[in-house]
Amino acid sequence: MILTENKKIFFALFAVFMVFYTVQIPFHTSKSDIIIFAIRAMDDKPILDYAFLNSGTLLEGSALPNYHLGHTLVLWLIYQIVPASLFNTIWPAGLVSAISGALIVALTFLIWKSLNIEKYKAIAIAVVVGLIPSIWEQSIIGEVYAMQLMFILLFVYAFIKDKIILSALAFLFANLVSPLSALSFGLLLLKPFSKKTFRNATIIGSISLFLYIGIYSIIGANLLDLFSPLATEQDGRGIIYRSGMLVIFLVLNFNFFIFYLFKGVQQSLKNENKKILFLVLATIPQLLLLFLGSTFFIELGSFQLPIFWALAFPLGLYLSQINFRRVSFISASVGLIVLANLLWILPNATIGASRVEAGNWLKGNGYQENCIIGSWDTSIGVMIGKNNCTIETLNKNYIDNASPTNDDILKTNKNNLVIAEQKKPLLRTFLAKLKIPGMGINLYDPKKEIKNGIISKLYENDSVLLYNWEK
Repeated sequence: MILTENKKIFFALFAVFMVFYTVQIPFHTSKSDIIIFAIRAMDDKPILDYAFLNSGTLLEGSALPNYHLGHTLVLWLIYQIVPASLFNTIWPAGLVSAISGALIVALTFLIWKSLNIEKYKAIAIAVVVGLIPSIWEQSIIGEVYAMQLMFILLFVYAFIKDKIILSALAFLFANLVSPLSALSFGLLLLKPFSKKTFRNATIIGSISLFLYIGIYSIIGANLLDLFSPLATEQDGRGIIYRSGMLVIFLVLNFNFFIFYLFKGVQQSLKNENKKILFLVLATIPQLLLLFLGSTFFIELGSFQLPIFWALAFPLGLYLSQINFRRVSFISASVGLIVLANLLWILPNATIGASRVEAGNWLKGNGYQENCIIGSWDTSIGVMIGKNNCTIETLNKNYIDNASPTNDDILKTNKNNLVIAEQKKPLLRTFLAKLKIPGMGINLYDPKKEIKNGIISKLYENDSVLLYNWEK
């Protein structure tokens, strides 16, 4: 088979970023939902009815439905074939993300090349996408968002090439990974409008919606449970707070290149004004829900990655025209790599390892059979170190309840428990004491909250506090 120049560039970009991401995949992470994805993927069959924890681990409430169905199925297949030594790590899940991230970069090139962007400019845009810190991080951990964005881009590319069935299936799978993928349907605006493109978009949307409803009906899920209502002032995080946080996220992701981004937007408004306009229109749904304060704000990747992908367009266009040997560009590139590691990659791996270390301490000091109660963001990592966690040990030895009160402890009907609490960073604690709206945190002290029984401090490291409670 003779490869065209575009295909050669596609495979080259995929290979380079596949290696770049794969060598950075951690074995541990601070993100507990990723650990849960890995644990659930080791079960005998894919768990389709709940997203993270089942009702057996909850003192109150019901488990969230599995709105990451596509990611669940892919991850389950991967964990069936990896060595047993990797079962209690997120490395296999990270490999799925690395493949997805490399495809994001390669598909970005094909999309812009198909939309008549010059070769070197399309390559520059693609490389920028791969090095945006949020996309970079999502491409080395086992979260759903790299896979989600990859299928969104496959859907867009197939649509541009008039491959209707492939486009519909890719959009369907993107929504099976996260239903918030539907917000990116507007990216089809990038293709010049005609009666044919409108008809194809209608066909793709209809096929995807029909199959999506059918699949969730077959597994018995209530589609209305997949979405939460809007709460504009939840926890003090109103529109002012969210606007500020969005600006901070933009600065952190484009940091030393923020000046280049502004110059790129300015230049693109002159030379590629239609594409910039359509990118703005396509990302308005994500921005709107962020500002409205959707309770799906926890799904940051679903909202942010398409926005960052769109912003890579003007930045990449501008960078493709400058001298890469300029001191300012070299300094900005080094700063980007250092900042991405200091703010995203290293803290995630370090915090994850310290939680596993706390669990290892419990196992080595006679607490392996004790049930843990606490917030899942801290406790799941501790469970990995304590029990080499599986679904069975999780259901048996963990109760998901953040900062438990006296009544919570009594409801467990246990005679002894280990309480796991996240150790708050000094800066975060300082900001909370300033009482800034949206920055409040719960500085939990079990000795003040729990009056029944005896509480003693067991263990402490940089990320975790463990307490022992006896009836």
